[in-house]
Amino acid sequence: MEKRDLLYSTSCAFLISVFLLPTLISTGFYPKVPSPLLLLFVGFPIVTIVGMFTAFFLGKKLALFWQLAKFALVGVLNTAIDFGILNLLIVVTSITSGIGIIFVNAISFSTALVNSYFWNKEWVFSSAKKGDFVTFVVVTIIGLSMNTGIVYFLTTYVPPVFVSSSAQWANLAKVLATGISLVWNFAGYKLVVFKK
Repeated sequence: MEKRDLLYSTSCAFLISVFLLPTLISTGFYPKVPSPLLLLFVGFPIVTIVGMFTAFFLGKKLALFWQLAKFALVGVLNTAIDFGILNLLIVVTSITSGIGIIFVNAISFSTALVNSYFWNKEWVFSSAKKGDFVTFVVVTIIGLSMNTGIVYFLTTYVPPVFVSSSAQWANLAKVLATGISLVWNFAGYKLVVFKK
């Protein structure tokens, strides 16, 4: 693992922790997590670094594994940014469903998109051709449409399941939407935007 990889991995872990705070607070999970600041800002970075070192060594046997590990870590960062901003906007605006959730979700997703382009271009797919931002945006806009459509449909037309608040339901809907758009985005970035 190069020094740059260690720096990027540590930076991702720290930023993930920062953006997880609004989500934990908005959903009411913050007081339920034992020592949340210690867990987020010490425990999580340590686990991340150990995991990335493991992925690096496994990647020596199968190169795609190291790239997938970097993509996954950047994906977690993008997701944390997306969720963090979504939850910050939920707290500020009290919007958790309806047409308003489309705009709130689009703002959070778009912020994560810009972050995603930087990390994917500079770190995950750095050995590939330099993908242009327009192609990246087109692939990601399709992912945004899928993501926002799922969040809108579930929060507007499906009553909360397994959770007790509308903020938690919006986050559960976002988890499902993120999983689906993640598959689309990795395939689009690898095969179209940053192809070798």
